[in-house]
Amino acid sequence: MRTRTRQAVAGLTVAGVLGLGVALGASLQGDGRAAASVAAPGPVDIGFSQDMIVHHEQAVLMAQLVRGRTADPRVAALAAGIEDDQLLEIGTMRGWLALWGAPTLPAGAPMTWMTGSTRRMTTMPGMATAAELDSLRTAHGTALDLTFLQLMLRHHNGGLPMLTDAGTRAGLPVVRGLAQRMAFTQREETRTILGLLNSVRPRS
Repeated sequence: MRTRTRQAVAGLTVAGVLGLGVALGASLQGDGRAAASVAAPGPVDIGFSQDMIVHHEQAVLMAQLVRGRTADPRVAALAAGIEDDQLLEIGTMRGWLALWGAPTLPAGAPMTWMTGSTRRMTTMPGMATAAELDSLRTAHGTALDLTFLQLMLRHHNGGLPMLTDAGTRAGLPVVRGLAQRMAFTQREETRTILGLLNSVRPRS
């Protein structure tokens, strides 16, 4: 099932992803009154969706870099799950932003919508640097698996405060619900990553 989903999502054009997001966003509303409320998002709804798209896009990239190259089926399955889930979530958030008439990318610094945000950040927590992504591209064997798992562990941990904040403070119930589901999924994946790191690390 994941293979069919991954192949379908991978074949979507940009317009197709946007259309899928609009459809998913609308389907999550439940009824006409909830769907109408999507036209009046607050700053948390918009800021979270914009920032999480950027955060998710890097996770998808890292998953794609490792999925077809790792020899460990457990790492491949983890990467495939992250790619599938986060591509669909990106489509959903892009759809919401289109319905709201909001830009896909934030105009200013990230995470200014969060509680207690007092300083302007240039990048979100957990994001890999260009050099780290290059290391993932060129790694092989156990080094590839370890690099991916370590980067993804940091990535998930870095994104969790955004998910927690939006899951509590987003103005629209549909946005709060998605943030809460993302947080649950990423906590489960974090446990999987920690277990894999313990088994993949070379024994001293």
